[in-house]
Order: sequence, then C-alpha cells, then structure tokens
Amino acid sequence: MWADRLSMKRLPILLCVSVALLATAVYVNSLGNGFAYDDETILQNREVLHSLANIGELVTAEYWPAMFHSALYRPLTLLSFAVDWAVWKGSPFGFHLVNVALHAFVAALVALLLLRLFPWWAALAGGAVFAVHPVHTEAVANVVGRGELLVALFALTACLVYVRAVRSERISLSAVFLISGLYALACFSKELGVVLPGLLLATDLPLLNGNGREKLKRFVRTRTPLFASLALVLAVVLAVRWAVLGAALRSVPDRAFAIDSSFITRVFTMARVWVRYFELLLFPVDLSADYSPAVIMPAHGLTAMGALGLVMVLGTVAIAVATFRRVPELLMAVMWAAVSLAPVSNLIFTAEIVLAERTLYLPSVAISILVALALATTHSVRRRWVGIGIATWILAFSAVTIQRNPVWDSTEAVFDDIRRKHPESSRMLWEFGHRYRRGGNWEKAKGFFDRSLVVWPHYAPNLFDYAGMLAREGELEKADSLAAMALELKPENRQFHRLHALVRLRRGDYQGTLHIVDRGLNVVGPDQVLFTLRAEAYAQLNDFERAAVAQGRAIHEAERSSWNAWHRLAWLRIMAGDTAAALVALDSARLTADADKTIADSLAREWRADR
Repeated sequence: MWADRLSMKRLPILLCVSVALLATAVYVNSLGNGFAYDDETILQNREVLHSLANIGELVTAEYWPAMFHSALYRPLTLLSFAVDWAVWKGSPFGFHLVNVALHAFVAALVALLLLRLFPWWAALAGGAVFAVHPVHTEAVANVVGRGELLVALFALTACLVYVRAVRSERISLSAVFLISGLYALACFSKELGVVLPGLLLATDLPLLNGNGREKLKRFVRTRTPLFASLALVLAVVLAVRWAVLGAALRSVPDRAFAIDSSFITRVFTMARVWVRYFELLLFPVDLSADYSPAVIMPAHGLTAMGALGLVMVLGTVAIAVATFRRVPELLMAVMWAAVSLAPVSNLIFTAEIVLAERTLYLPSVAISILVALALATTHSVRRRWVGIGIATWILAFSAVTIQRNPVWDSTEAVFDDIRRKHPESSRMLWEFGHRYRRGGNWEKAKGFFDRSLVVWPHYAPNLFDYAGMLAREGELEKADSLAAMALELKPENRQFHRLHALVRLRRGDYQGTLHIVDRGLNVVGPDQVLFTLRAEAYAQLNDFERAAVAQGRAIHEAERSSWNAWHRLAWLRIMAGDTAAALVALDSARLTADADKTIADSLAREWRADR
C-alpha cells in the first residue's frame, strides 16, 4: 500500500518529465537555427531590445516597430526578448533554447491537465501528441513564436489551479488572485490571452456532475468572485492598451481583406480556412510559413471548400453537444478549440492574418484531449490497437517535426520552402524580388515584383514600396501609377501622399504635384514634407511668393528647423523680391544647430549691397 501511494505521488512528476523530454528531443535540432523572417524586424534589428536599460521604453512600445502601426501590444514577450539578449549577448542559440524549454514545460502542463481528467496512460498519450505536433514548429522553432508559448504557459497553469480549486468545491481567495495574475500575464504576452475565462469554462464541462437549480446556484456562487476579478483584470489590460496604442482594440486587416473586409467575405473566406484547420491539426503534412494570396484567396460567396468547412464545423459541434452527457470531454475539446481560435477567426473583428500555423499552438490542446479521450473510452480489448495507432501517429508526427524545424533556420530557408510548396504565393514572389534587388539584379527583381502584383495588386504597402524603388531607379511613369494605386487603397497614409507628390514633381508635372499636395493636406492635415513639395512646385512655376509661404509653413510644421530649410526660404524671398524678409530668414538660419555662418554672412552682405 505504501509503495502504491508513493508511486501515485511520483506519477505526475514522471509523466511531466517524460513528456517534457520527448518535446525537447523532437525540437533539439531547432537550437541551431538563426533569426528568421519576423525575428529580424521584431528582434534582431530592434535597438530597444538590445539593452535592459530601455525597459521603460520597451513596456510602452508596440510589438512591431511603430512604423508598422500594428495595434499589437505584448510587453511581456518583448521583455523576455530583452532579457534573452542581455543573457545570450544576441546569440540565436539562447533564444531558441528558451523557446524549446518553454515548449517542453507547456507540453508537461498539457499532460498534467489531462491527468486531472483521464488515466495516466491516456494523459501520457495526449501529452505526447502535443509535445511532437508538427503544427507547433512555427511557434517553437521561430523565435517570435514566443508569444504563443507564454500565453499557453500562463493559460494552462491557470486551468490547473482552477480545476484543483473547483474540485475542492471552493475557489479560495488565493486561487482567485493567482488565476487573475496569470490572466494579466497571458494578456500582456499576446492578445490571445484574453480568452482565458472561456478556457476555464471549457475545463468546467467534464467536472459538472448532476443538474438542477441547486447545481446552477452553486456553480454561479462559487465562480462569480473569480470571473468578476477576471473582468477587472481585462478592464485594466484594455485601459493600458488604450494608453499605449490610442485604442483598446483595433482591427488590422490581413492583405486578403485589403479591398473587402465585410463580414460576409470574412465568413466565406474563413469557412474555407476551417478545412485547413482540420487538416493541419489531424494530418499536418502540407505545412507552410505563408497563407497569403494566392495560397488562400478571399471568397465573396460560398465555395465547395467553404461548404465543406461549414459542414465539418457544424457537424463536430452537433456531435459534441449531442453526446455531452456521456462524454463531456468531447464538448470540452470543441469549446477549447473554438475559444482559442476566436481572436484570429476574423468573425469577431478583422485580424492581422487569415491563417498562420503558430496560432494553432494553444488550440491544438483540443487534439490532445481527443487523443486521451479516445484511448480512455476504448474497450480494453481494442485499447491495445488504438494505442498502437496513436503511437504510430506520434512517431510520424515526430519525424515531420524534426524535418520541419530547419526550415526556420533563416529567412532565406523559409522562403525557399515556400517557393517549393507554394510558388503562387504573392509574399514569396515579393521576397524573391527583394533578394534579387539586394544582389544587384534589378531587372530580375522587377520580374518578381511584377508577378507578385499580378497575383495580388491590392496590398498598399507593396505598391508603395515598389513605387519608391522605381522612382529611385528613374522609372517615374510606372512609379507614378503604383503610387496612385497605393494612395487609393490607403488615402489616410501620409507617406503615400508624400511619395506620390514627389514622383509627380520629379516628372515635371508641377500642377499635378500641387493637386496631390492639396489632397494630402486635406486628408492627413498639416505636414512638413507636403508643404516643402508645394514650395518646390510653386518655385518651378516661378510663383516665388506662394513658394515662400509654403516653405514657411514647412518650417513651422517641422519639429526642429534646419539651416537648409531657412536658407531655402531666404532664397525664395529674394526671388520674390522681398530682401528684408530674406535677411530675417537668413538670421534665423544662423541660429540653427547646423548653421554655416560663413555662407550666411556672405549672402547677407551680398543682399544688403543689392538693396
């Protein structure tokens, strides 16, 4: 008896260690990866993350650099990167080591949660599936998948605390505080953390016994303090986001919804994506780092794939509801997947992606629940064969994961993989255009850029980017056309107005420049660059008085005036015949930090002599 009790105490530890070691074994070959893809922009080239002295700036920074206007706020994830940078001196190995360790810990938590619901051998099987699942490679083998790992870590820990508290028939004050703290940490790791209350309710389903009014009253009475506390945490999180981002919530549409983000289009598009969810979670053999057009195209009506997706989702929900009393764990799995996919479903609001494999990290816990359920509920006579089938599945998953990990070694490796699997990808074509441009082959680069825009000409940042490159190469007519297209898609972007006006100015269309500048000022408000371009256009038209007025406005709108700006104003005043005003502008030029006083004095003597 004593030996049995001892083994029962050791069982959770042995289970967690076994699953964690398995997770580590299949991801150990990711430790040699470098920084790849989004790692470069978010982490490697982000100076604010390279010193812990910048913590004050870091906790008030957007997740992506500010120029992207991402509306994402993940200070805890950024803080973890800053700590890693300080500890590992910028070495990718350390970042990947932390990711693998986090994944091993999360896999152990999944097994531990399953142990609360199923026999140990079923929990082991479910935990093992989570540990080796190939769909996790993007979250684990790519450093910026860290947000997914942290959210899962805090959410699963909260669920374990919750299950233990609920089984004691009383959620203590310490449990309320602990779960609320974990909720805050999850929310500040990634926006997905907001779903934790829903996940807690999902874990409630297998624990509900009996029914009736008294059962409902007890349920409401015991949960109310906790969920009231979670509501308060959510209010604080939204207030902090408002203070940092200027909005508590904001849609950032994926490029697939660039021209039509209506609810109908999003529903029909996501119905097609639901089929891919099932495929990636159950048979993950066609993995990809990119699902942008034309890998997935928006749907404006019900397609055959969309109809299949609707049938699969509605059928799964119907079966789970119908069998709830006999197997509540099935509904728990369905609810877990639905809740954790809600933020990226594009049904509540428009998300930044249509599909990304990293977003399936937390939802894939549902598959582990189903695996444990299948093994636990199978008759003992057939259980061996089901176990063999699951073991074969785990081995196959492990092989795919080990093979997949090196894809995230570098940006080049990522896009080479996309090119092999999805040569139709507009994002891949765009990246190869940049690759050839960096290599000095502009003509080949243009070919890839053009092909990308043929596939998907509705993404304004790409149009703007290409227009700028063409302008620098002197291909102004095409640059003008693309800049106009970008502006039509995103008229609120002041950079697009600036580029279009500059290209038109370089083409010698000065009236057209003034028209674009006027439109830009009406849309985005006063802008230093637009006023400067207006001044240049008027100067080219020999209307020096208006040019001087525009240059004065440009100086007024500048955060810090420069010698060149004041010198230009002085010259325009001279050309307009106002020597007195020119001398005043020249005096202001002398006071700037970059003033060339020798030239200023020489010009002042010359202009005074002319008077």
